Formats: sequence, structure tokens, C-alpha cells
Amino acid sequence: MARKLKKINEEKLEVQKKLAEIERLELEAQQEEQDKLDMVNGAINSLCETNSMFCGVTLTHEDLISVIQLALKSGEQVKIPFRIYFND
Repeated sequence: MARKLKKINEEKLEVQKKLAEIERLELEAQQEEQDKLDMVNGAINSLCETNSMFCGVTLTHEDLISVIQLALKSGEQVKIPFRIYFND
């Protein structure tokens, strides 16, 4: 009986080590993704600033109401792709 418990505890420890490694890899992947997003965001902002451009969405009150209604009806995220505009 003691051998079985020792074996089970050893296996449990191995599983815990593997789980810790998986969690570390997951956090590392999330950080890499965030770093890439930050880099792209910085590049877009820099490009826009250098060339006197605006990168974003300008919404009227009616646009906002439409987007909110769409989100409420569909129950999903509403994605608005950005466009780059010259500042006038």
C-alpha cells in the first residue's frame, strides 16, 4: 500500500510540474501576443503622427445607437475595422 501511495504522489508531482510548465508557456505566449500588438499599434500611431493622419472611427450618435442595437440583438462583438484618414 505504501508503494502505491508513493508512486501516486510521484505521478501527482510530475503532473503538477507539467501543469506549471504549461501555465508558464501560456503566459509567455500571451505576453508575446501583447508585445506584437503593442508594436503594431505603436507603428500605426507613429505612421499616422508622422504623416498627419487619423487612424480610427468617427461615430455619430446615430452610429453609436446602431452599433449598440446590433450588439444587443446579435449577442456578439461588433468589429469595426479601422481606416486611415488624412487630417484636414
